[in-house]
Amino acid sequence: MTGEPSSGSYASPPCFLHELDPSQGGIAGEPDPVQARDVARWRKAERVRLLAARAALPVAAREAAAADIGKHLDSVLGDVAGKVISGYWPIKAELDLRPWLLSQRQRGAVVVLPVVTQKATPLQFREWGRDARMERGFWNILVPAEGAWLTPDIVIAPVVGFDAACYRLGYGGGYFDRTLAALGGASAPYGIGLADSRVATIFPQPHDIAMRGVVTENGMTEPESR
Repeated sequence: MTGEPSSGSYASPPCFLHELDPSQGGIAGEPDPVQARDVARWRKAERVRLLAARAALPVAAREAAAADIGKHLDSVLGDVAGKVISGYWPIKAELDLRPWLLSQRQRGAVVVLPVVTQKATPLQFREWGRDARMERGFWNILVPAEGAWLTPDIVIAPVVGFDAACYRLGYGGGYFDRTLAALGGASAPYGIGLADSRVATIFPQPHDIAMRGVVTENGMTEPESR
């Protein structure tokens, strides 16, 4: 286990949040509408805080973190020859793992990027490399313009934040959760983020899917008991 929850990990008053946490005697399973609303409000505030903190980091610091994460991923994943690895095209000051992804191609992996084919549906994946023809997709993000749809063996998902059970706080669109649900156990999901983006809990809801682990500049964080 690496990294500790940062101080001040709740961005908004958590007076109601103990009521939602099963470990504190809260309600497990399907939340009622009021509880779901409160969690959504808390996540929105926490997302704003974490995105601002990440964007405030110098570019050199983010580059160094990405390089360290690549080294840790090599140790975690081991031999990737013949495996399909899904990465991501960085946006909003996300850690840029494209150099690491290209190195995985040299090690025999097939690298793919996610493509949104329709809003509110699972992502699909096309192969990517230096020579791939790219086009602007949803939200103006570059995606591979052509090629067969492939199923990843390993899904590398950027996180805005994460918790001790390796649940991922993303941008709120639900695309990765839908995708992981559709893939079932066919793909191993790993979150990628900064160690300081860890919080005590994101108050996971029934639709949230935990990562197999989260890799930060400090190493691999494996999920504590949920």
